[in-house]
Amino acid sequence: MSSTLDTFSELRRALREPGALGQSAALVVAVSGGADSVALLHALRRLQDQLSITLHVASLDHGIRAEAGQRDLAFVAALAADWRLSCTVAAVDVPLLSREWGVGIEAAARKARYDFLAQVAKQLDIDCVAVAHHADDQAETMLMNIARGSGLRGLRGMRPVSTLPGYPEIRLLRPLLGCSRADIEAYCAQHKLAYCTDESNSDTRYRRNYIRSEIIPRLQRLNPAVVGALQRLGESAAVDQDFLKQQFAQIAQPRINKSFDRWRIDKADYFSLHAALRRRILLAAVENLADGSAGLMHDLAIELDVWARAARVGAWRDVGAGIRLRCDYDALVVEKSGAMPEPGRYRLIAKDTDIKLAAGQTVTLGGISLRVGLAAETGHCASLQLPAQAELRLRTRRRGEWFKPKGMGGRSRKLKDWMIDRKIPRMLRDQIPLLCADEAIVAICLADTWHLAEIVWPVGSPRITILLD
Repeated sequence: MSSTLDTFSELRRALREPGALGQSAALVVAVSGGADSVALLHALRRLQDQLSITLHVASLDHGIRAEAGQRDLAFVAALAADWRLSCTVAAVDVPLLSREWGVGIEAAARKARYDFLAQVAKQLDIDCVAVAHHADDQAETMLMNIARGSGLRGLRGMRPVSTLPGYPEIRLLRPLLGCSRADIEAYCAQHKLAYCTDESNSDTRYRRNYIRSEIIPRLQRLNPAVVGALQRLGESAAVDQDFLKQQFAQIAQPRINKSFDRWRIDKADYFSLHAALRRRILLAAVENLADGSAGLMHDLAIELDVWARAARVGAWRDVGAGIRLRCDYDALVVEKSGAMPEPGRYRLIAKDTDIKLAAGQTVTLGGISLRVGLAAETGHCASLQLPAQAELRLRTRRRGEWFKPKGMGGRSRKLKDWMIDRKIPRMLRDQIPLLCADEAIVAICLADTWHLAEIVWPVGSPRITILLD
């Protein structure tokens, strides 16, 4: 075990790492009243002059421990006053938030805590928050991630410098990650620091407490230094993760076509990549499209990667958080479930549209324009001359229809097969605009092109002109 002096030295070293404090002249320090956060605050106070920073204490009662929580809040407020530090304290009802947000108590407490710290930082115009996570917390976090089936990103655990979850504009510092719980408690003893003991930490109904009380002691029978071993594993995983991040940016990112509601990558490009990069595409796409509110579990990313290789055109998979993975003709598409068709590829109308067209009428719908009964003009996509008495309709397809494409010598094709040949996604085929005369399909709109039919009408019959835009 390291000496108590090392706790202070480790914190000082961590804060002097590039990217830690940056240009910050102030820190919001999260203090619960426990040994770790009291030691953090004490050490930071000793370093104030060296680092030229001011400190603001923030403490939150989660509403789980009744009077004990209120007592700890009062302890922190009194400690800040004794040390002449400004302080913000607050209380929330985490059990209520847990029900409202539809998440577990631990997840709700974590979100409430970070929301509170962000609120305090913004009110004081501070862009840096420090918390007292230490090496034992890191080991617990990594084991929780492993139990959930995490990939490399979860193995790296918490980082010394990151962003506050949900608040990318605020830096989150964990300067005690290199110190063990024993180191911290020894530091408190050396400096005669009083602190609170949270009795709920022994409640093994909570996952983290179960890992702390049951799992780590068992692992320590195999390796007494298991906390340090996990810490080294986390550092190694972080280095590998950083390398993959660079490879992703250099190799995979340029191949991805991104928009607000979808990521699209050519199938040939996707399957030419190493599996590590393919899975990272899926993970990054879901996280991005879900606005960071949800992520893809690593085991599901593996499953989806396998699914994509065998998926038929038009097949799709719901991946949660309102996101789906879809297999297009030549691409894989990760998109929001309610995403509109890609701009420029199709001009669509509502399924089951059926509009009767009359002479002299102009219809504009879904980005298309039909003008009926006008003389031929230049500058239009296409024009048709049809029998004046024909019943004209703008509609979508019906089951079992056929189409007689111009230039095929009068031969007909099933409309479904014709659409498949043009790689129209199955989910869009019922929204493709069709112009019909006496129930026969005479024109089909795809993007900026109208595909015309081979039309044969009685010689000498009166005609009407249809201008297609």
